Amino acid sequence: MWQTCYEEVILKILPASAFSIEELTHAYNQTRLDYIVPMPLTAARLQEYITVYDVDLDASCAVVDEVEDLIVGIGMLGVREDRTWITRLGVVPYGRRLGAGRALMDYLFDKTRALEVSDLWLEVIAGNEPAHRLFTKMGFLQTRELIVSRRPPSPLEPSPAVEQITHTRVLDTEEIFEHLRNRKLKPNWLNEIETFYHIPSLGGLFVNLQNGCGWVVYESSMIQLKRVIVEVLEGDEAAVTEAILHTLHTRLPLVDAVSENIPSTDPCWAGYEAVGYFDTFRRIEMVRPMHDNGCQVGSGAP
Repeated sequence: MWQTCYEEVILKILPASAFSIEELTHAYNQTRLDYIVPMPLTAARLQEYITVYDVDLDASCAVVDEVEDLIVGIGMLGVREDRTWITRLGVVPYGRRLGAGRALMDYLFDKTRALEVSDLWLEVIAGNEPAHRLFTKMGFLQTRELIVSRRPPSPLEPSPAVEQITHTRVLDTEEIFEHLRNRKLKPNWLNEIETFYHIPSLGGLFVNLQNGCGWVVYESSMIQLKRVIVEVLEGDEAAVTEAILHTLHTRLPLVDAVSENIPSTDPCWAGYEAVGYFDTFRRIEMVRPMHDNGCQVGSGAP
């Protein structure tokens, strides 16, 4: 167990499973107050997050100030076949000065190493240079920039791409998972097929155009479409994406829409923009190959 003492502060690290969801939620929100994108959570939303993204609370951790009896840092670990993912990492300001961030990372790294997986993944918000430096120092390599986008309900402009549509049909559940399973681009953790296994309310459309075709899958609720994923199978990717999303939002005109972690180099992004999606912020995806022994981290936090 990691523990440090500094200026009458005693910090120790414990498994996140030692705390209630309410305690973890409060602690997480406190650690994010001064972040570039705070993203506060409720207990219900954190529980959903843990379920949907396969977070293992026994492998996740919290740093506790024993004197004040407060959680001052938190880090969660998603676990899937042959890979893990660090998420919801946050430390309150005074804990950062005491090395709590590095202690969390070392704990999560050691848990990953014990699982004998190939890769450890994470994302850092673009512009968070201290975190990016820490992750780079620990052997993480930057893979790509990811766009977090949103589209508020708004009128759709006429589109030449839409005029090329010849047929649209609703996808059934089997077809939805077949398309998600066979995507050409490697999805980010948030959009991997394992995520969608936990989503009960999925919808999807397949759209044929004179000069192309493609599909969209999304999570549907009364007020918002989430996890909006598009893939173009034939034709110009921006134009076909525009036609697909135009069709979707014509059918569901009154709901907000969110699409997270679109690769910034994905040519489909121009089609998202054409129907009113905008870039809210960006994440930097990073990976640490676990079979690379060139960088020694873990087992010995300061």
